[in-house]
Amino acid sequence: MEPVQYSYEDFARLPTTVFWIMGYDMLGVPKTRSRRILYWIYRLLCLASHGVCVGFMVFRMVEAKTIDNVSLIMRYATLVTYIINSDTKFATALQGNAIKSLNLKLAELYPKTTLDRIYHRVNDHYWTKSFVYLVIIYIGSSIMVVIGPIITSIIAYFAQNVFTYMHCYPYFLYDPEKDPVWIYIGIYALEWLHSTQMVISNIGADIWLLYFQVQINLHFRGIIRSLEDHKPSVKHDQEDRKFIAKIVDKQVHLVSLQNDLNGIFGKSLLLSLLTTAAVICTVAVYTLIQGPTLEGFTYVIFIGTSVMQVYLVCYYGQQVLDLSGEVAHAVYNHDFHDASIAYKRYLLIIIIRAQQPVELNAMGYLSISLDTFKQLMSVSYRVITMLMQMIQ
Repeated sequence: MEPVQYSYEDFARLPTTVFWIMGYDMLGVPKTRSRRILYWIYRLLCLASHGVCVGFMVFRMVEAKTIDNVSLIMRYATLVTYIINSDTKFATALQGNAIKSLNLKLAELYPKTTLDRIYHRVNDHYWTKSFVYLVIIYIGSSIMVVIGPIITSIIAYFAQNVFTYMHCYPYFLYDPEKDPVWIYIGIYALEWLHSTQMVISNIGADIWLLYFQVQINLHFRGIIRSLEDHKPSVKHDQEDRKFIAKIVDKQVHLVSLQNDLNGIFGKSLLLSLLTTAAVICTVAVYTLIQGPTLEGFTYVIFIGTSVMQVYLVCYYGQQVLDLSGEVAHAVYNHDFHDASIAYKRYLLIIIIRAQQPVELNAMGYLSISLDTFKQLMSVSYRVITMLMQMIQ
């Protein structure tokens, strides 16, 4: 029995669900009036809490009285870079009309019939369990960073009969001897919503990027497979020319879709990569300074998922680069000897266009590929080493 072939809507379910966690609906799915109001209120609370927390962070940095050790300096450096990273990606996600337009174009191109979906092997491109687990672990490790302090306080209460009133972010100062408990609860609520806004913006925007890139890669593979399987002949030249004309049109359309994708995500991609690398560096140094604690353990997991996040963006960028070039190889290996002259001219058009590789790029000039990932990790390692030497 053949497995059920995934629809385009099935692919969209993961990125849509992730953004729903912070009350943001990317595609404007119809909802009841009460649900729209609840989503709007929750989204407003996340944004307001984020603004309040960022304001307090800036105030503490300007005040400079409470930042009195290396550990706190690295903590603030981590927060600043992560906020810039997350807000950059959230600003990208706010391009609702452009994202909906690209989504609609890809939905129209997606294979409609079961046989067509089997031929394009859409199930092979669907979100793997390992990728879903990575998203869950990323969000889970981020949650642990926030709730870790209260867990530590609870453990201290049962072990030493003293609740320490610890919380996540250093820019909120709470004195249990002077301040009422409701202030502590309010601080934790602000930190939770603030963290939700940052974490979901960070991972959610990248999932949308990968979602669109996977769809484009799927169609490039379809072109390559179609060329390899088709055997033209002068006996059915008219059908052959219709077939190859569709391939030419599809190749042009995919290039246009990739340009749309770069137009949406490319402007912020360079800053996102740099700030992600900075977050990895500062978190790594902060973790090494803190030593083997619950917070340090959650940060180690967070670093691992952040590295994988960058790797996947670069990996799928490498894929579209390779696949667009493989189209030319598919033409070279194509059995076109019995084809007409007109058919061969179409093949020449495909080859010429394939010489200009289609790529995921940042700001129009930095190609995102596995080489980008290697360079980023190499620089990050050197920065971590340099920072540790300076601290020691």
